[in-house]
Amino acid sequence: MEKKTVVIQTKLGQLRGLVCKSILTEKDFYSFRGIPYGKPPLGELRFKAAQPFGSWEGVRDALDNGPDPKQPPMGPIEVPGMDLTTNDEDCLYINVYMNELPTKDSVKKPVLFSIHGGAFLVGSGGSKMNGAEHLLYDDVVVVAFNYRCGAFGFLSLENEEVPGNAGLKDQTLALKWVHDNIESFGGDPNNVTIFGISAGGYSVGFHLVSPSSRGLFHKAIMQSGSPMNSLLIQDNPRSQATKLAKTLGCTSDDPDTVLQFLQSVPADDIVAATKTMSKEKEAVKKVTLIFTPSVEVSGNEPFLTDDPDKLMKTGQFAHVPVIIGCCAHESSVIAMFDGVCDETFNTFNENPEWLVSPCLELKPGSANAKEAQKAIWDFYLKGKPISWDNLTGYMNYQSDNLFVLGMHLTRKELLKKSKEPVYTYLFSNHSRCICQFFAHFLPAYASILDPSRTCHGADSLFTYGSSEGLPLSPVDKEAIKKHVKAWTTFASTGNPNADELGATWKNDSIAEPCYMDIASPWALKEGVIFSDRMCFWEKLLSKYSNS
Repeated sequence: MEKKTVVIQTKLGQLRGLVCKSILTEKDFYSFRGIPYGKPPLGELRFKAAQPFGSWEGVRDALDNGPDPKQPPMGPIEVPGMDLTTNDEDCLYINVYMNELPTKDSVKKPVLFSIHGGAFLVGSGGSKMNGAEHLLYDDVVVVAFNYRCGAFGFLSLENEEVPGNAGLKDQTLALKWVHDNIESFGGDPNNVTIFGISAGGYSVGFHLVSPSSRGLFHKAIMQSGSPMNSLLIQDNPRSQATKLAKTLGCTSDDPDTVLQFLQSVPADDIVAATKTMSKEKEAVKKVTLIFTPSVEVSGNEPFLTDDPDKLMKTGQFAHVPVIIGCCAHESSVIAMFDGVCDETFNTFNENPEWLVSPCLELKPGSANAKEAQKAIWDFYLKGKPISWDNLTGYMNYQSDNLFVLGMHLTRKELLKKSKEPVYTYLFSNHSRCICQFFAHFLPAYASILDPSRTCHGADSLFTYGSSEGLPLSPVDKEAIKKHVKAWTTFASTGNPNADELGATWKNDSIAEPCYMDIASPWALKEGVIFSDRMCFWEKLLSKYSNS
């Protein structure tokens, strides 16, 4: 059956999009996909800040996703139907979705700007992973897009030529594109909410502290990711870039030579060499992630001017309404990065100092660092080596290390310094969970999953939707509508409360901490998420803060 299309006029030229039917509401919506927002970052533009694509002649087809960012296969997972031949270095494309075509008299609608997850290594803003069908339950305009991942987005030579964070600068370029063009799609450029899960949530946090994104967004939703986690900031970026070049056969340490060499090798070789580097023992500390955001020490327009922890603590962040939260069992994700296996356990047992979080700011090898290491080991692992016998303790440690502690510290700084409301949540709805996917595709990992706790990324199944996804039961539809209503109401007003929630979501505070338990039904809880674990870290932080 031939698909129905529609042509609209934008500031950049005419676009032909699709008329689609929602699986959630069975109403029509409009999809404009694969719109270029940046020039292809190829050749001499590889690793550099992207340049705006600009306009086009005639009617441009916007009927399908642009290519996904260049990326490796995901950890040990070989997912049937996941076609990695569709990824490409030329990936700077944006998708826009809305319920109605704008007219001269249309009221401009709130914009939800989705930043995809995937550990800054994999993922896509395409409609399979980041479809807008659920979010269009309400009257909003939804934007999703690709940014460069892995070395292509996060290699830094710590010089003017390649200062780093090209992938985050892609995100800012996409935000600028929305600011300049979203009115053509019926969106309000002065009411943009940025949101994302995992690396998407971290990205939202980094936009909070980045001077280059200031004024381009007006609200922020951080799902399982926040700025205050130094673990995800790349150490020694220049040496990592040089190591990548050496892995590929370059014999020079000279930055200019390294750059010319790395700009000349095939993109697939860079992906393969990064994979090789991730197998090294030292990489286990950062869950095998090599190229992640970094503090920029040079360059004209740095995205990250300092460590995000410091920027948050000194109040150098955008004061906007915020939703921030996490899932009940965040560390389930490390199974995808070889984080749950005998080899990883042994590596951690041989390097117990790795358990000491960078947020404690302790000098490696010092008496205080050793004391903190013992306290952490005793608290999570009862002083025993990591093994399958104390897996729950290890997984709780990794949940806090990678997600929960950073979220807790971020919410505290927001509550202390921001003039705007903060809404905190714990996502524990287990009716649609990633562990069903794990059990199917990774039966060997099924034993590590706690069937009573919701896995990292499970909220994506409620937030994003696509007609290519699994069919929805009536119970699924009601849970999705409730979740989406909170997100879209927040995007519209800065307050997530709506009748559909069946509970009042109070804003969090230092004096009266509270959070919404997003389960079935929703319930407001007093106190702090995982309070016993966060209390343990609070004591460590206060003990060592002046040392």
